[in-house]
Amino acid sequence: MSVAVVIPLYNHERYIGEALESVFAQTLRVQSIIIVDDGSRDDSVAAVSKFADERIRLFQQANSGAHAALNRGIAEAAADHEFVAILNSDDVYEPERIAECVKYLQENPEIQVVCTRLKMIDENSRDLAITDPKTRWLERLWQARRENLPEWLGIANFTKTSSNFVARSAYLLDHPFRAYRYVHDYFFAAVAAMGDELAVLPKQLLRYRAHSSNTIKSDPPENVTREVLAMNIDLLRTLAPRLAREPEARANYTQYFRALCRNYSDFRAEVFLGALAQLLAGVPTRSLAEYMETLSAENFPELSAAKTDALKEELAHAEYEALLRQIGGSNWLALGRVFGAGVDIWRAAPTAQKRLAALRQQCASSRWFRLGQRLGLVYTDV
Repeated sequence: MSVAVVIPLYNHERYIGEALESVFAQTLRVQSIIIVDDGSRDDSVAAVSKFADERIRLFQQANSGAHAALNRGIAEAAADHEFVAILNSDDVYEPERIAECVKYLQENPEIQVVCTRLKMIDENSRDLAITDPKTRWLERLWQARRENLPEWLGIANFTKTSSNFVARSAYLLDHPFRAYRYVHDYFFAAVAAMGDELAVLPKQLLRYRAHSSNTIKSDPPENVTREVLAMNIDLLRTLAPRLAREPEARANYTQYFRALCRNYSDFRAEVFLGALAQLLAGVPTRSLAEYMETLSAENFPELSAAKTDALKEELAHAEYEALLRQIGGSNWLALGRVFGAGVDIWRAAPTAQKRLAALRQQCASSRWFRLGQRLGLVYTDV
């Protein structure tokens, strides 16, 4: 068993030292640290050169984008290492991260990629306050966890960053990062989740740095939304063969898309449907009709499936989401989570009705929750 850490480096002279120190501090020693400098204009390369560790291999290239730096580093690592952990040059590992992620991959051979919970830090490496909007958003996202990971990704990209991936090197070679500026990590996670090859560990084993030069914060917000739309068209095209032959893949994608259409994750369903309509407008009517004739209950058993209680599910989902928002917006319950006394909704049930019942039961059984109600600090009636 051997592990390499791949670090794409770009203009992070200030942070790369701390990133490297966090790799050196791992409880499971890594065999290689592969750094690909993507045309940094500051003294990032000089900062790396201060470290004499024999495991460091530094490559330099003209600026080509994070995906290109990642793919080059992975190609260099894959020849000699079974596992690859990614670390962006401004983020930080907790000491147990690689040991716990690799252990999980070894014990679960069907899983190809592992990510974990993370905590937010600022440019000075201090934990963001629980009242900080970024921290609160991340907490709400984890409160909304689904057992079905594609559905959870439809709500938002809970992996958050490519630093959050520890994977088998062969899988990374077969699934290179796409040429996206903002969402190469989101696309990668979605493909892995659709194939039930992604797993999530609940421990906070990564520190994700928020600072003014984060790529996703440096451009107009509509650029991100546009790329998310393009990514989802790309995702459909990539999944097309599996969606045609695998009912499980169709079920996963359906849950993902239902969550996505509620306009989370910088996605706009109206624009997406408009784009699809324009793309389909170029397909001859005869071709569409001929394709519809090929659909059969043998290949698509969903065609003859019994009716579902869709209305009950929608109503339960709406009530569940409203309850989550009330919980997420409560300072009292946020304080309780700091002391381990909050409402634990990690084990979400597979249907909206069961999720709602479970969440209500968890609220009712939480002493902290009931105390907040009695004090008038929690207004949710369960």
